Amino acid sequence: MSDFTTEILGFTALSIAGTALVAYAIYWALNDSPISRWLHDSDAVVPSFLSITAFIFGFTISTLAGYSFDRHQSATANLISESGAINTIVNAATNLPLQDQIQISSGLKDYIEAVLEKEWPAISGGVVERGEIAYPELMALSKIINQIAYQAHQRSSIENQLESALASIRHERQVRQVLAYGNQNLKRWIAIPISSFLLLLSVGIVHLGSLKAMKVSLSIASLCIVTAMIFLFITLSPYRGLNPIQPVQLQESLRILDILKSDKKN
Repeated sequence: MSDFTTEILGFTALSIAGTALVAYAIYWALNDSPISRWLHDSDAVVPSFLSITAFIFGFTISTLAGYSFDRHQSATANLISESGAINTIVNAATNLPLQDQIQISSGLKDYIEAVLEKEWPAISGGVVERGEIAYPELMALSKIINQIAYQAHQRSSIENQLESALASIRHERQVRQVLAYGNQNLKRWIAIPISSFLLLLSVGIVHLGSLKAMKVSLSIASLCIVTAMIFLFITLSPYRGLNPIQPVQLQESLRILDILKSDKKN
């Protein structure tokens, strides 16, 4: 069983237990608490109250789901941009002396391998404290490119291509760090438990006339809340979940480097 599956099961159990506890507390407050008799006289406000809380809950979930989808799209664009910058450096290097080409290819290969073999497993596993993986390889690549780009007789077009592509790699890596580790703390999604509580409370109030109907309705509402929370948890990071982003473009860039290296040897 993978670590992420264990996390999902743990979050599911916690969500079910928490939602069930809140639903039971609301049921008790509406029927057995000292204020239950006063609440049973609230029939006049039931229709509007239920529609408002249902709208708040639906709006919260749809907003967060859309936000998760946007992060997934951004992660895909980020990967394509970084791979494109790497390919730009590779193409620019073909106009350089053989020794410079070898240095750049070696630096790119070390960086891509560090991302694929170290950084990507870390972000897909949600290991926040390992966010600086591949940074030394990036700095080594930057040093190589800067030394070559600022050679005394280097053509300005080559210099601009190398520096622009390097800046793009740095930027896209920072974006990936934000997408991977930003907004992972569920405390930032406080709107979900608040809107869920209001929804359960309104569902309970609207069924004050029938205890059986109240139990069934609270159960169904709780199931919907737990399902929505699990969905949001799974899609919280674009690099984890049921459909995570895979570094296919970077793997392709690495294959291109290997092909070019073989051609130089031949």
